[in-house]
Amino acid sequence: MEVGGFSLPESVASVFAAYPEDKRARLLELRSLIFDCAQRLFGPSSVTESLKWGEPAYRPLSKHGGTTVRLHWKPKFGDRIGLFVHCQTTVIADMRALYGDVLSFEGNRCLWVPAEGDYPRDAVAHFVAEAFRYGKR
Repeated sequence: MEVGGFSLPESVASVFAAYPEDKRARLLELRSLIFDCAQRLFGPSSVTESLKWGEPAYRPLSKHGGTTVRLHWKPKFGDRIGLFVHCQTTVIADMRALYGDVLSFEGNRCLWVPAEGDYPRDAVAHFVAEAFRYGKR
């Protein structure tokens, strides 16, 4: 299956299919943003897509370094989609310092994006880029 120009592994496709339709649309939009970001940074076929803890997860190929970005929604999140990074990175703290007035964060591992409506796409893309370059600077 292909979504947004990028092949979707069957195991990941089944997770996306289980999300409510309104949440799935934003999740798939964020998936495309993640792939676009990886392609701009490292070129085609530069990120792996898998499941971690049953959630869609994206990681640059090992030669690029970086940390995984996971996407997830569950009912307790309400109208927010989470983009999660490893809690021992400084990605959230770094992004909070830059975008604390326009993005919503939780703790040291989550960036929240509204499930519907506008969001600061460039800031979210910067977040993904920083995660994918983490430890390489």
